[in-house]
Amino acid sequence: MGIDIVILTKNEAGNLPGCLASFAGLGQAVIIDDGSSDDTVRLAREAGAVVYERAMDDFSGQRNFALEKSGAEWVFFLDADERFTPGLVEAVRAHVAGPRAAGRVLRKNFAFGQRFRFGHLAPDWVTRLFPRGEVRWVGEVHERAETGLPVVALGGHMEHLTYRDWEHYLGKMERYARIWALEAARKGKRCGVVGALAKASANYFKTMVLKLGVLDGPRGWAVCAISGYYTLSKYLILNGLGDKAKAGGR
Repeated sequence: MGIDIVILTKNEAGNLPGCLASFAGLGQAVIIDDGSSDDTVRLAREAGAVVYERAMDDFSGQRNFALEKSGAEWVFFLDADERFTPGLVEAVRAHVAGPRAAGRVLRKNFAFGQRFRFGHLAPDWVTRLFPRGEVRWVGEVHERAETGLPVVALGGHMEHLTYRDWEHYLGKMERYARIWALEAARKGKRCGVVGALAKASANYFKTMVLKLGVLDGPRGWAVCAISGYYTLSKYLILNGLGDKAKAGGR
């Protein structure tokens, strides 16, 4: 019963070897590469992965393209900075031999040299394993899978070796804020400055207090602050897009 492990890449030469090694023997690695200028494609092919090169339109588009190219019965979606643990490998093998259902995975997040247990980077559940013909991805950023199947928790967990440094984190948040705002504007959403401030404050309170981010120490406090800043940024950009649309309509 075939499994394809799909990985979207762009300049992931530093992450890819460890990612591929973590699930060796489980299934076929399928790489969808967005024009990498480093050794990503070479390393992938040398490791036995199937590589397709496709310019990024959005994350859902890349994942749905992978579904079209896959010939396996099951597909697991993995990021290059994520790693299977041995327990998860065994859980996936057991899952695909049982009743048809999507599988969700506990993901433990590591950044800036530490594991985060609380706040914005607390462990989270992500749904990644599907029968190939029974899932579709929607959304340009923070994409989500749509499936009519029940979703069950898999044993084991995966490790997420996210942000390398603060510059990496801040840059990613800025890119995602604009992508989110553009998508929201196309859907007709609007937000005022006061609303943006309220949403950012609520996000900070949620991650720092309700999700106990304060217990992760100074790095955790900074992550909670940046999460609030990201929320403020995306709604302020949305507000600005609305103002431009009004001005253009006059």
